[in-house]
Amino acid sequence: MGNGYWGKVLRIDLTTKKTTIEEVGERVWKLYLGGGGFGAKVLSDEVGSEVGPYDAENRLVFATGPLQAARQTGAAKFTVVSKSPVTGIYGESAAGAGWGMALKNAGYDALIIQGKSESPCYLKIDEDLVEICEAAQFWGKDAFEASDAIVADTGLEKSSICSIGQAGEKKVAIACIVVDKHSFAGRCGLGAVMGSKNLKAVVVNGTRKVAVNKPEKLAEINKSIGKTVHENTKDWLRLHGTPFVEIGCDADGDTPTKNWSEASWPEGAEKLGVPNYTDVLGAKPHACSSCVVGCHREVEVAEPEKYAMKGPGPEYEALGMLGNNCLMDDVKALSLMNDLCNRYGLDCISMGSFLGYTMDCQEKGLMTADDIGGVELKWGDADTMIELIHNLGNRKSGFGELFADGLLPAAEKLGEEAVELAPHVKGLDLPAHDPRAFFSLAVNYATGNVGPHHERGNPQVATAGFLLPEAGVDQEVDRFQMENSEFVAAKYQDYGTLTQAACHCKFMLFGGYSMTVMLDSINAITGWEWSMDDLLKAAERIYTLQRMVNVKYGIDRKDDKLPAVVYKASENGSRAGKVPHNMDEALDRYYELRGWDDNGVPKSETLEALGIQI
Repeated sequence: MGNGYWGKVLRIDLTTKKTTIEEVGERVWKLYLGGGGFGAKVLSDEVGSEVGPYDAENRLVFATGPLQAARQTGAAKFTVVSKSPVTGIYGESAAGAGWGMALKNAGYDALIIQGKSESPCYLKIDEDLVEICEAAQFWGKDAFEASDAIVADTGLEKSSICSIGQAGEKKVAIACIVVDKHSFAGRCGLGAVMGSKNLKAVVVNGTRKVAVNKPEKLAEINKSIGKTVHENTKDWLRLHGTPFVEIGCDADGDTPTKNWSEASWPEGAEKLGVPNYTDVLGAKPHACSSCVVGCHREVEVAEPEKYAMKGPGPEYEALGMLGNNCLMDDVKALSLMNDLCNRYGLDCISMGSFLGYTMDCQEKGLMTADDIGGVELKWGDADTMIELIHNLGNRKSGFGELFADGLLPAAEKLGEEAVELAPHVKGLDLPAHDPRAFFSLAVNYATGNVGPHHERGNPQVATAGFLLPEAGVDQEVDRFQMENSEFVAAKYQDYGTLTQAACHCKFMLFGGYSMTVMLDSINAITGWEWSMDDLLKAAERIYTLQRMVNVKYGIDRKDDKLPAVVYKASENGSRAGKVPHNMDEALDRYYELRGWDDNGVPKSETLEALGIQI
């Protein structure tokens, strides 16, 4: 009988060209599961405060979890961890497609990359055969072109590939990692870390199947939950993907509008949302491995010719940031913008944030056309937005150089008023969910280990009935309630932590995949016979370890704060007059709940109780 782990981690040093396979015992996996838990342990053990994100000694960790052994719906996920060039602290992002399962099938639970290659390279992992291959001929190609060419170069037709585009090569801080031209590890700039190591891609092929403890029980769970998730999502999430929520989020005042200055934009949301999105783009579902939902979209624009594209369509986050945030309502133009971000390897959330911020700064006189290369950018100007995406993707002078290191460094170059206007926490720009619409989200953003991240929490879904009864969130939450907001935020952070450590898609929650199903799956895979308390404790342990990594990097209470824009109430819309309040008291309660001191540092007794050794 197996436990869903190989107990093997592949480590590659690009400086010395040395490849080693390290044995990692079950005790480590019981403590940290995998994914973001294992990645946090690597940063805690190996990356000191003196190491910069682009230094050779920074680590880049690709990690799976136990659920990649399950081959169940939602289990295509894997997690990438490194010290982030955007924030300088713990950085984490997840992706799907087929790469995580390919790594597990190759016989490894995780991959650790360190050092820096003297020249461009890519990694070829074909089970026991591991090679560092020349990639100079692929350097300069976009992520899609490079993926096709590199896979052809390996001769591994059924392999899966992580790659970077020109943005990662040029160390644009918001560069992402592109997976099978389909999924994206978008946040925290981990594609730039790849680029700093002269690493263009990682190709993985595997046919092995890791043994699990109770295969018949696992098969039973997979069949049952696959049917349940399909039935619960087929008429909305499968049919329309995440664009389905665009109109509802706008109505809730949840979607950032005009650089966070307005509460809603219904006429724009109608053009960007469904059914218009699905009809105009001919959108079809595109599923990750083993998924019954297929929330990603495949779209095509044939005319006008200047917006022609074919490939992955924009998700809600892209619609919100490149659309509503910039008052840009042309879904065809937005599809091209999204495609360009994908090919350059740019986080479309941050890209939309930069563009909306630029429009606002120019309108307010805080930025001139000369600051971005002589370009005037006005609200809704699709063609100029496209021009500036090209500019940043190639890190050209003007806009590209101004924003190359992120939103906050750009704002600091522009002056104090521009810094005040910048929507960020810990240097990471806010995603497309507004904490003025859901006060638990305000606590989540302020205390998030990677900065503000809706998928490392997502507590706003508690207002729509997607609850966590096993964790104590067993009834719908008033979205404007500060009392108890810290509890709701913490519990959804813990759930997000579990999904990134066990490596599972959090969207499965929308289809009826509960924490109980996750626990039953993990037990069937591992044979650990965990209780729900054991699972919840694992989440707390991992989240606290990630906080300790950040404490090492200088993070404490002073950094758990929201940008000024969050405290400006709207005069109209469903959240008129509403802003998070008494945040200091909420932080006090949050720290007490977590077992952290008044400065936001985990107490020694908390570390001991959780079994964390630093």
